[in-house]
Amino acid sequence: MNELRTSLTTAFLDHRQRSSLGLRPTLVLNNPPDTKVVDVLVAELAVCHRFAFSVAFISRGGLASILQPLYSAAERGVGGRILTSDYLSFTHPLALQVLLEEFPSIEVRIANHRGFHAKGYLFESDAEHLTVLLGSSNLTQAALSTNEEWNLRLVSKEEGELAKRTRNAFETAWIDALPLTKEWLEVYARSYEIYHQSPPRAPQALPEAVVGAAAQKRTKQFQLNAMQIQALERLAALRQAGRAQALVVSATGTGKTILAVKDVQRVRPKRLLFIVHRLQIASEARTVFSETLPWEVDSGIMGGGVKETEAPYLFTTINTLAKDSVLYSYSRDWFDYIIVDEVHRGAARTYQKVLQHFRPHFLLGMTATPYRSDGEDIYALFGHSLACEITLNQALEADLLVPFHYYGINALTIGGVEREQLSDFARLESQERTKRILEIIRRYSLGNTRPRGLIFVSRTQEAKQLADDLNSLGIPSQALSAADSQAEREAAFASLEAEEGLAYLVSVDVLSEGIDIPSLNQIIMLRPTKSAIVFVQQLGRGLRKDQGKEFLTVIDFIGNWQNNYLIPIALFGESSYRKDTLRKLMQGGSSAIHGASTVNFDPIARKQIYEAIDRASFKNRRFLRGEYELIKQRLGRVPMMVDFIALAAMSPLLFLEYRPTYVACKSLLDSSYTHRLTDAHLRSLAFFGAVVARGIRIQEILIIEALLADPAGYTVAELSVLCNERYGFVPSLRSMESALRILFDGFFKNAMRKKYGNITYIDRKEDHITLSAAFQALLRSPEYLSELEDLLAVGRHYYQSEHQRGRDENDLVRYQKYTRADVVRLLGWEQDDSATAFGYRVNYELQQCPIFVTYHKDSERISALIDYRDRFLSPDTFIWESRFNRTIHSKEVVAIRDPQIEKFLFVKKSDDEGIHFYYLGKLHFTANAPSSKTDESGKVHPVVMMRFALEDALPDQLYRYLITEELSEETGGIQPA
Repeated sequence: MNELRTSLTTAFLDHRQRSSLGLRPTLVLNNPPDTKVVDVLVAELAVCHRFAFSVAFISRGGLASILQPLYSAAERGVGGRILTSDYLSFTHPLALQVLLEEFPSIEVRIANHRGFHAKGYLFESDAEHLTVLLGSSNLTQAALSTNEEWNLRLVSKEEGELAKRTRNAFETAWIDALPLTKEWLEVYARSYEIYHQSPPRAPQALPEAVVGAAAQKRTKQFQLNAMQIQALERLAALRQAGRAQALVVSATGTGKTILAVKDVQRVRPKRLLFIVHRLQIASEARTVFSETLPWEVDSGIMGGGVKETEAPYLFTTINTLAKDSVLYSYSRDWFDYIIVDEVHRGAARTYQKVLQHFRPHFLLGMTATPYRSDGEDIYALFGHSLACEITLNQALEADLLVPFHYYGINALTIGGVEREQLSDFARLESQERTKRILEIIRRYSLGNTRPRGLIFVSRTQEAKQLADDLNSLGIPSQALSAADSQAEREAAFASLEAEEGLAYLVSVDVLSEGIDIPSLNQIIMLRPTKSAIVFVQQLGRGLRKDQGKEFLTVIDFIGNWQNNYLIPIALFGESSYRKDTLRKLMQGGSSAIHGASTVNFDPIARKQIYEAIDRASFKNRRFLRGEYELIKQRLGRVPMMVDFIALAAMSPLLFLEYRPTYVACKSLLDSSYTHRLTDAHLRSLAFFGAVVARGIRIQEILIIEALLADPAGYTVAELSVLCNERYGFVPSLRSMESALRILFDGFFKNAMRKKYGNITYIDRKEDHITLSAAFQALLRSPEYLSELEDLLAVGRHYYQSEHQRGRDENDLVRYQKYTRADVVRLLGWEQDDSATAFGYRVNYELQQCPIFVTYHKDSERISALIDYRDRFLSPDTFIWESRFNRTIHSKEVVAIRDPQIEKFLFVKKSDDEGIHFYYLGKLHFTANAPSSKTDESGKVHPVVMMRFALEDALPDQLYRYLITEELSEETGGIQPA
């Protein structure tokens, strides 16, 4: 009650009042990547015991957005009621059918009057409180994710007037509403179909002037998106700069062909060559060019036995063009403009042969991904001249693709027994296995009456068997492999598009690229993810927009695979390979996806992905060499660390986790790289890599940058003014002295100082700071200076992106991660005493006590005496246990109770997360009580259990991630002291 009162004070009286974020009235907006309305619904469904929704409209996409959370809630025995309407026949009958047939624990009623337009979501819990979301969001995918919606989230005790009136309003409408029945739904479905039938459009008479102008040539008009316009401007700039080639990298379905048409329209070449790998794509491209260009196009096709070789605008397959009799019949400069589609194939022998022969005025390459598994350099084919790069997430944000609803599924019920791994399918007869797969596909298909899907499997034989089984069960399906001819593939694609054709194509990987079936509405993944690039390619097959296609359903059967960490990398477009970032994306769920797309995992699949992230090693030579070579190919030179940041590639910090310096990494990864740096240079770069590269504090970077720019030096006060000018804050004297102490080689212990070369970087005379002579000697090497400036730029980037916003007076940022050494450094301790700060350490001089907690300990591998019973009671209440042989009168316990001692809480989920802890904020002591522990020999030792209030409640996603399913633990019997 007190916490709720305080939260209401924050919301309605004084925003400066600290209170529980979970209890505070909050405005909920669609504002990715921070929030989406759907995330609030998902979070509440995960913890409620009953719910009631009042929504005027329900769409299939809206239900798809919360489908997995509804299933998970139902499995926990959660009951619910949904009140909706048939107003304007907007609510989709298939969404109602799924609710009626799949969720016996959810009762649905239809409002019995036309004026019903209420939008509200009510969630009840056993804690006798009600969470209410009231506002403007219906249960549609746009309202939950992309529309500008205003919703107010409120928490109330059941006795509160707001809760009672909200309940009463719902109950009044509920009593008058009609129950959803099969009979009512059949009638509604017929009226829905009639209402949504589009009448044929009557031709409209056009003014004679318009008719006369259009009679010359009727062209299709395309509205270019902002990214296409930017790419066209870039192409023009490249030609003006004398470049004769360019590469366009753009996600599938984002309009690469239209972009090419518009550039051709600008250039207006006399002769054009368009190269593809399939005849169907050549024909489609020819049609687009003919219908879009504002002049009559004399075009021809070459391939599949057709050789219209004299046409000025020629659309050809690579296999036909590469024949000697065809290729060498054209002079090298015959074509003014050549376009190569799917150019990531460009390293193949046939493409190389063609590209080496022709010398056009301009060469344009187009691909959704320039990366090849064989390491061939596609960028080099185009002189490292990149016109644009449109990622999947950017395309979704720009509404160029349909949204997708991804379901990561693991838990399977086979013979009434829950299985945790997909490999258990092998224990079943083939057809029984297929029946189970179909059950799950149907479960997540939301009543889709015409599935058009691609199913990806691991082996060709598996594809054939699955297709046979599906056919025997009445599901028209066909397996495709590399052995199938192009004609057979084309026929299969046409059948999938046809109204009465195939439902599924099953393949290993031949469907990952180069097919264009806009009506695809399902992607089924029945194989482990081994490549994020292939995952995105396969996902992209179904993302093209098509009439009547609201979204794409993606069902991924996830086993306990080693490479599961690739799933969030692919889904969220996260290519830094930083484990903390991957965990945050998993915590954030759908908020990290632009547009109306959602990402949901069942509990077991989610757990396995987290475990895969923990197990993954990104600090091995093979992985790092591959990422290094990709960027080197893209740039056409040895990359700097900041290049990886600029190109949104792998985090360069991984290099420094592999070796102390980037120089050492380049020497190992790149046989052509050499350097002339001395041992002193390398030790110094190792020091700066450890101190500045992660950007956890800007002061050290500021001091070095300032002194490099002006060797005459600065006073401490002048440096503080400079910090305020550049970074918007005046650092505390303690933090400035701490930074100066580190640069003066006075913070680290002897072993570390020796490791870093015992180098003093600054001189200090009274209050004046200058570069030391030793540092100036190092700086005489341009190569060293370049490497140093690269490190400083990396640190500045990470500071500004991760550690500037939300920093406190100690330069700590809540919910960022720190090592123990980071913490004692940022708190301004004289020396690196982190080795003695394992559980906690009271610094009596500075009146500080950082507390470090590993939340889930391996009880079988540690002593009972250090198996601390630390835990959260709520997002803002923490129980903590002292070291053994401590009483409430022990010096450190008394100190920790002292409100003058600042207490900082750092938590990691488990040791699998490494040495970094989340900073969760300051603690305030509220109670303690004596307790005890028994060691392995049976001896009893006194301990103290303490209760703290967090200064700010944890965000719900981080809280649930840390505690997992341990909300029901006992409080430990703490009573007020």
